[in-house]
Amino acid sequence: MLRGALVIALLTTTALPATAQLTIVAPAAPGGGWDQTARVLQRVLAEIEPATSVQVDNIPGAAGTIGLARFVQSERGNPHALLVTGLVMVSGVITNTSPVSLSDATPIARLTGETEVIVVPANSPHQTLNDLVSAFTQDPGSVSWGGGSAGGTDDLLVRLLAEQVGLPASRVNYIAFPGGGAALAAVLSGQLTAAVSGYGEFAGQIAAGQLRPLAISAAARLPGINAPTLRESGVALDLANWRAIVAPPGLSDAERDALIVRVTRVARSAAWQQALTQNGWDDLFLPGADFRQFLLAEQARVEAVLRRLAAADTAPSARFTMAVTPTTIPNATVTIFGLLAAALVVSRQRNRAPVAAPAPGQTSAAILGLTLLVQPLLLLAAGFIIASTVTFVVTAHAWRGVRPALATLARDAAIGVTFAAIIYVVFSSGLGVALP
Repeated sequence: MLRGALVIALLTTTALPATAQLTIVAPAAPGGGWDQTARVLQRVLAEIEPATSVQVDNIPGAAGTIGLARFVQSERGNPHALLVTGLVMVSGVITNTSPVSLSDATPIARLTGETEVIVVPANSPHQTLNDLVSAFTQDPGSVSWGGGSAGGTDDLLVRLLAEQVGLPASRVNYIAFPGGGAALAAVLSGQLTAAVSGYGEFAGQIAAGQLRPLAISAAARLPGINAPTLRESGVALDLANWRAIVAPPGLSDAERDALIVRVTRVARSAAWQQALTQNGWDDLFLPGADFRQFLLAEQARVEAVLRRLAAADTAPSARFTMAVTPTTIPNATVTIFGLLAAALVVSRQRNRAPVAAPAPGQTSAAILGLTLLVQPLLLLAAGFIIASTVTFVVTAHAWRGVRPALATLARDAAIGVTFAAIIYVVFSSGLGVALP
């Protein structure tokens, strides 16, 4: 109550005079949500504070953490500088292991909220989100997603979507762009299968029919937006992006409170409310200490989500699936059966006589080399069990260095078939890896 009364008193009296110069840092390239927020702030401040000169600086990169680091270091103690931030930066700080975080800045106020939207080009074959998800689950690498910085809200939404449809987040083919303008250009030119961003960044192209919205991330349908929610499309997920403003560290309490009053005046102005409607932004204004508490809770929530996604990506089954490829199977087969055959021959030779086994001759070595060369083709033509058995028999013969008897060849073949069958069952039934 006391804090609220203080803000009202400051607003209804002559507050600290507006500085003649104010810099607003948008830590992203022009065209994105942070840049749009900074430009609207610039325009509204120019309207309600005619004597104030407001400059917008764009410092893109790494989900806003590059701009944050520069802002914290270079603007320390400066009450005439503000930085636009939001959920993107909270996750970006964690994902990029940034040396600075929003805890190093001075929280001023949360400003807006915005639903995310998944769009495709108007000529895309994917008419619905179900079409896109079906292609994604069948061949994750064939679907390219694009949006803001890696680790940001757009990236996080796609990774959470992958989790919901049963895919590890590491299978997402996500292409990060430094700003919404670049992502928009990429999806319009067909370089991306789908793009993700705040609805306001794609609203113009959606209205013009250039982009088709497949789903929004809101919990329920929103007026004026002709698109189903993710939940309506069978994906149990909603995610709201939010944007805020912070000041540099090192401010006095009076300087911090003056900025809170100034931003509060902006948020209550008719010009700002009109901008909210035009851009499709929700009014989530939350100033001062309340915003600080929200920020602490949001950092803990996002960190828990990212930790869960990382744990799913590093599960043993996921690591094994990534390690086994069609090219590794023949090599592993040759190695395993070669070692088994060599160990068997050496063991038998030691038990049979105290003299050393004869070294393989040139003919045997040539036969062994030829077998290894044709092994991949044999694997595809005859299958895993036959190819592995042939490799075992030839390797055993090469290590003996002498022409084997028919009974010896039969014994080697029996051993090879037995081991090949065991490994085939283990891979196919136990591990779910299909062998030829």
